[in-house]
Amino acid sequence: MKKQLKYLFSLSMSAMALLLTTTACSPDDHELSGPVVSPEELVEGIAFAVTPDANDPNTIHLKSLVKGATPLWKTPSGMSQNQELDLQFPFAGEYELTFGVMTQAGTVWGEPYTFTVNSNNFGLLSDPIWTNLAGGVDENGQGNPKKWVPCNMNYGIGNCSGPVMYMSPDDYPNPVFGTGNWSPNWDPGFQSWLIPADDPYMDSYMTLSLDPVQGCVIDMMRKSADGEEKLAGKFSLNVADPKHPMITFLNGTFSLHNKAMDGTCANYTNEIRIIECTPYLLQVATMRTNSEGPWWLVWNFVSEELKNDPSILPTEGPDLVEGKPVAEPTYEDLATSLFTISGNDASYLATQTTFLLDEETPYDYMWWNPANGAWEWINGYGSSWAPAYEGIEDFALTINKNGKAELENVEGGAATTFTINGNKIVFADEITLLTAGNTSIKGKEFMVMKCSADDNEVVFGVPVEYDNAGAANKYLCAKMTIKPIGGATGPIEIKVDNSKLEVYQEANKYLRIQFYNPWAGKDDSAWPIDPTKLKLKKGQKLVLKYTVSGIDWTGTPRAAFCCNIDGFQWEPDCFTNFQGQDFNTTGENVMTLTNETGATYNFYGTGSLQVSIQLDGFNSNPDIADAVSKAVVNVTSLTIE
Repeated sequence: MKKQLKYLFSLSMSAMALLLTTTACSPDDHELSGPVVSPEELVEGIAFAVTPDANDPNTIHLKSLVKGATPLWKTPSGMSQNQELDLQFPFAGEYELTFGVMTQAGTVWGEPYTFTVNSNNFGLLSDPIWTNLAGGVDENGQGNPKKWVPCNMNYGIGNCSGPVMYMSPDDYPNPVFGTGNWSPNWDPGFQSWLIPADDPYMDSYMTLSLDPVQGCVIDMMRKSADGEEKLAGKFSLNVADPKHPMITFLNGTFSLHNKAMDGTCANYTNEIRIIECTPYLLQVATMRTNSEGPWWLVWNFVSEELKNDPSILPTEGPDLVEGKPVAEPTYEDLATSLFTISGNDASYLATQTTFLLDEETPYDYMWWNPANGAWEWINGYGSSWAPAYEGIEDFALTINKNGKAELENVEGGAATTFTINGNKIVFADEITLLTAGNTSIKGKEFMVMKCSADDNEVVFGVPVEYDNAGAANKYLCAKMTIKPIGGATGPIEIKVDNSKLEVYQEANKYLRIQFYNPWAGKDDSAWPIDPTKLKLKKGQKLVLKYTVSGIDWTGTPRAAFCCNIDGFQWEPDCFTNFQGQDFNTTGENVMTLTNETGATYNFYGTGSLQVSIQLDGFNSNPDIADAVSKAVVNVTSLTIE
């Protein structure tokens, strides 16, 4: 096997903008002939200069010679509006750029300009992203092609379990390279309406390589129900900003995606963002531009070697995605959060609050998962090293806004004062929250690991282990609930406007009743419910009562809630798993959706809520669309209990 160099190359722009002013122009600057500029004026030597570096002819200096107009460059490394910039070309060859200007009369482009780089310069191979992306080169300058295939499962690396994910541009308007710098809002895995596991696209591939003669080469094959689409071309990489590397696909090639999504994003070719690239994982982001509104689509790929043999993934070392460093919990205003009490239909800011121990798990350990970048429960309560605690009913910790605290428990209780310091609560005297066997949670200073009135959960922790950097990465925690205050009880009713219910056919097989879908591009007022009220605390359930008339049913169809909660599936799997239930064709249906995620689930913004009912094969009308058009849906109630 040929030894791989650690050198990599970058067709990158080192943008060095020397913004010219009307009072500081070089003698070579030129005025345009008039308000209307012709392409014939935008030529090399008059409007712009292309100059090889005197010491390194593989570095090309570009300079605009025009004053009074913004320069525009189309280069092998992408677009730029800088007055001056440098391009570096490790490989010999002919290259093309186009110069233009932006004037008050509009944008004008000159004719393409071709220049030649006469020799290779592998000394420019410097960014490690290229070994990961395209295999690097050996000591003779020969490439080692790298083949990427759509991600087909959760390999335990990166932020993905399937071929594509969704990420909000509101959260990440300009996502930074590296797994620890961004996270998806929704990882759908495989969905029948998006990319199912048996989609031909999953057999597609991109092979990227570095060729000393041809340069940056890409061979790709996209497979769909229409057959195989094979393309060969070139690509360029812009790593001038290492936090935002971008790849451009040339000669008819494109960033690989399934054919059904061709119209979803306007750009799959120019300056596509690379947001992760390791020897085993490649993730790129394209912006959705269709009527559903702007969202990042994150396309996930793994190396062919990893897909063929997942055991090659090392358990440690530089080839893995670097684990995320410990991040302590943060709060905008912990003092307010600790005194917030949530009722059925409103939250209250109290002057005093009392914490009780959670009846099922009064304490446990929390650890920092560097792969996920999150604090997680170890779930060891009740084991020999975290024995059960007998004093749950005797515990109460009361704090008030005057800084006084009183602890009641089987150890005699304590009265003291406290202050809040960032993400910690600090008591004037040492207190013991609980002792179980040889395990004791005590101290003056407690990290507030969680504080959520909506989830009815407050967690105080003391550190018990530290990582190599000295950061506490494991806490022994008391898990507490918030003592409720008086107020309205019973279910919360969500009003439903039946006239706004969206009833439609899906995949020519199913009848869908849509209550809310944030990707539909509608105003909140257009939905049959107030979507801001679609919030389920952990353990709460959504109860829907409704009828469907106007269809001549046959047999016993199945119905299911469809939503974006982890673990929920869409058609057809939703009818055969825990979501499905027999549909009552002659009377009222009662369906429930229970939040078992362990935290409050907020549908608004990134969730959705539909009911799907089997129709194909379960009604006498073979025209599914016609059958759906005759359906009359009446919701009698929608409640949260």
